Amino acid sequence: MKHRTSQASPSTPTRARQRWSRTWGTAAALSAVTLAAQAQPTAGPGLQLYGLVDAAVGRFAGPATGINAQDRAITKLEGGGMSTSHWGVRGTEDLGGGLSAQFELSSFVRNDSGATGRSDALPAPVNVAADPVFSRAAWVGVSHRDWGRLRLGNVTSLLFLNSITSNAFGDSTVLGPLNLVTFIGSPLTGGTGWANSVVYDSPNISGFSASVAHAISEGQGGGNSAARLAYAKGPWAASLAWQSVKKNPSTFADGTSPNDTRAWQLAASYDFEVVKLFAHLGRIDNRGTAAAPLNVAYRVWDVSASVPVGAGRVLAGYAVRRTSDTVGPVPATVAGGNVERKVFTLGYDYFLSKRADLYAMVMRDSTQTRTLPPPPSVASAQGTSFAVGVRHRF
Repeated sequence: MKHRTSQASPSTPTRARQRWSRTWGTAAALSAVTLAAQAQPTAGPGLQLYGLVDAAVGRFAGPATGINAQDRAITKLEGGGMSTSHWGVRGTEDLGGGLSAQFELSSFVRNDSGATGRSDALPAPVNVAADPVFSRAAWVGVSHRDWGRLRLGNVTSLLFLNSITSNAFGDSTVLGPLNLVTFIGSPLTGGTGWANSVVYDSPNISGFSASVAHAISEGQGGGNSAARLAYAKGPWAASLAWQSVKKNPSTFADGTSPNDTRAWQLAASYDFEVVKLFAHLGRIDNRGTAAAPLNVAYRVWDVSASVPVGAGRVLAGYAVRRTSDTVGPVPATVAGGNVERKVFTLGYDYFLSKRADLYAMVMRDSTQTRTLPPPPSVASAQGTSFAVGVRHRF
């Protein structure tokens, strides 16, 4: 922040601009902290109650999993437009010598209805139970300032952490293009949180940090493994995440498909101050199951931008997931995009305070789906969604 000269005080409009600049900067920083909350517990000793409540009203074309040719736009209240609503408790105890004990328990909330979790149970043949109460996070660990941190329990997947901390729309799985094409209605398995995980996070050394994770199978097929390397210093940031999923899910916390998949994602960003740009390249390999093997590769790429305007930010993003391999046909009523999905979102996020913001977004969702009845054909579908919402952090 620039210091005032001693000869003259700024005019009232200048003071207003400085005040709004401070408010936006603080709010943006808090937003970034919220996105990284799954990986970073409270820094000081003690117990912290935290959370976020988000709701949007608008007209949505098709489900978040991808529009199909028979979908019709509906007006509804969506719990969690820009962020998935949640609450939790976390704490740290100083054990001395740079060592501390830590824990985190966090639950999703569907504040449009008051229900816990993100989704209801899926019946046969998927046979996946609904979100457990603390499906967002449930871990305990130890941390040392020089050696890093070890966590045990239900932990956010490293690929999802890589995605939400490196795009203009953060953790939005309703309006964020990158998250929609990568995690929602995608061939990717493993979901956004892994139960029965052992995770090591390195300390930050000259801007570099690394994490490795393994989710123990416990009789549910094979285990999951992941790694992430990140660099952030000054205006630059870059990260690379990789994961291999072999675990058959029993809850939404682990995803909803038994398919074995591998995926990687490269992210980079640069803050020009007048605009912050983000870009991603990635790949998802769907290998099916032992009984029904597959070999289908999907390419994923994304660009997004955040432009400070007034007390808020103009947000824009475009993401694509595409395969050139032959995929199995599905009924026309199934959410679209098994050949290609493209999502473009544009909007404005206005900060009312350090913890509260209003947003207005428009999203265009386009899909290509190989459908039944025979002979299979590729059906194209498009839909436009509009949403206005409010988000509050505590």
